[in-house]
Amino acid sequence: MLAYFPKLYEDELLYSWFARYHVHSANISPKQTMKDLFGTTNAIAIPDLPTHLNEVYGRIKHFDIPSIDQLIKEHTLFRYYTAFQPKHITDSILELMKIGNRLSTVYLMTGVAASSVKEWGYFRFCPSCIREDTQSKGEPYWHVSQQIPGVHICSKHGEYLFNSTVEFRNGKKHEFFAASGENCLLSNEINPHTERITTFLKMIVEQSSSLILKDFSLEFKNIHRSYKSLLIQNGLANANGTINQRNLAEQFKLFYGEVLLNIVQSSVSYENPSCWLKNITRKHRKTFHPIRHILFIHFLTTSLENQNKFSEIEYQPFGKAPYHCLNPAALHYKERVISDMQISLCNDTKRPVGTFSCSCGFVYSRRGPDKYQEDAFKFGRIKKFGHVWEDKLKQLVHHENKSWYAAAKEMKCDIGTVKKYSKKILFEENQSNINKVEIAQLKQIDWLLLLKMYPEHTVTTLREIAPALYMWHYRNNLEWFKNNSPKQKINTNISKRIDWSERDNKVLHDMKEAFIYLKSIEKPTFINRSRIGKEIGCLALLEKHLHKMPRTKQYLESNIESREEFQIRRIIWACQKINDSGQEVVMWRVKRKAGIKENVNPQVFIYMEEEILKYKEGVQNTENQTMAIFERNSDTPLAWQCQIEEQSMVHTDWLYM
Repeated sequence: MLAYFPKLYEDELLYSWFARYHVHSANISPKQTMKDLFGTTNAIAIPDLPTHLNEVYGRIKHFDIPSIDQLIKEHTLFRYYTAFQPKHITDSILELMKIGNRLSTVYLMTGVAASSVKEWGYFRFCPSCIREDTQSKGEPYWHVSQQIPGVHICSKHGEYLFNSTVEFRNGKKHEFFAASGENCLLSNEINPHTERITTFLKMIVEQSSSLILKDFSLEFKNIHRSYKSLLIQNGLANANGTINQRNLAEQFKLFYGEVLLNIVQSSVSYENPSCWLKNITRKHRKTFHPIRHILFIHFLTTSLENQNKFSEIEYQPFGKAPYHCLNPAALHYKERVISDMQISLCNDTKRPVGTFSCSCGFVYSRRGPDKYQEDAFKFGRIKKFGHVWEDKLKQLVHHENKSWYAAAKEMKCDIGTVKKYSKKILFEENQSNINKVEIAQLKQIDWLLLLKMYPEHTVTTLREIAPALYMWHYRNNLEWFKNNSPKQKINTNISKRIDWSERDNKVLHDMKEAFIYLKSIEKPTFINRSRIGKEIGCLALLEKHLHKMPRTKQYLESNIESREEFQIRRIIWACQKINDSGQEVVMWRVKRKAGIKENVNPQVFIYMEEEILKYKEGVQNTENQTMAIFERNSDTPLAWQCQIEEQSMVHTDWLYM
């Protein structure tokens, strides 16, 4: 526990705080400071994302300092590098900074290690801040906001920052270097940037500082959604979200200028397939430097706050439902009653096209997006007038005998449309007046002719031949249809009884031949009930009715092999094959050739060792001698009869060579 520790200043880097302790404590050796802070002399002085902070916090928490989480979030670059990361990554980085000792892991997870945006080579300072800090606090210190990559201007004074003489990644990694008048010297640097570039640089420092100060909770899964929405609204992507990458790159460079993009190490090129601007607009698992997110967000909107709002807004080129019905014949004319709206793309302009379908049958479409309120009452094309509109036209023209001009004026359409649909309605009425009895008679004749052509067919097959005729009778003439359709044939087949004794003999004969065949196969095959059943084509019979065939059952149970017996056969075969190929018969070759796993019965391993030993001695065992050790007894399905005394088992290393 330390007896003294300096006060932590606003916007002070933890590195600077620890460096001031080294100065105040008058420790001659930097390692003594490391020992005081971290309890070890091997700790590393890390400026941006320090680790092992639980050790430090435990030694200084009695000085009434902020919590360790607050120290990490407000006095390191943690918030800056994790603002656009998934929550589980952010939590992991926070935990590593508290207790971790692997700095490389932190930099890999934040993406700093792989980023093409490089950090500053030296600690940065603002001359006015150095002067004010010295006057008000008696000493200068390193500010967090002035060490952020890409930040060129002081967020407080608006002045350009200068490089100190202290390297950001110092070669003396076990030593802290405090800010002082000696290492914060003014150089003869002249501001080379225009007013426009300076304005953008001020925006960058403002947005970068807000990431650290305001703790933006930018949901990782919403970032791509908000980018898509903003690109569509800015006309850089179509309604489906397909981005015009060439136009995007041109507009982006025109907005910022190549000079500024080079200053912040974020130049773009449409020809480059791995350009960061292309990748940031796609679904990806890559990590992008925060400054590039800031540039992209400012290009699409004004600030990080606005971007966060768009993550919850879905692009709606025609506004929110319900939409207006534009059917002048409906009682709900120009009212918001339409909920069915489909969006497609115009083939020519690639603009969104909305198709609105009302319950009154009226369907219209228009090209979007809607820019003004009046656009909601416009349509480009009427796709369907619907039954309400046609009933109204029929009332006006055929019942009230209004002229086509008067009807067109009331229906808000041209005279040609009124003429066309009036004739259509008249034709349909004439068609409906045809004698229904005559239609039914014609349909009946057609069905009877079909029966004569196919006298042996059933109703189902006749339906497949003439589906329309079948459905007409089924819906309109059902009683007659039933009386004049083929009757369902009654199955008169009498179920024949099975002679199980005869079947038992046949299956037994087939089974014996199958056993002979399977035994004759060079590479051993596992001979069990399933394999035999598949071989003779009677697997279902053996599974369900084996108890009805006693001779077959007895033969099957006495001849099928257990898993261990099959493994023994494979070992014999494998040893023979290895020996015939001229290779040495050793354990690993036999196991691989025979497919023997580690979890087999121990007796199988014992036999395998003995079999290999026989080949080592030049003696080959025969299959009959091998299988003798696995005789069955009357009590169990498979009784291991080989008695092997543990004292006599000799496991020699050369078997496994």
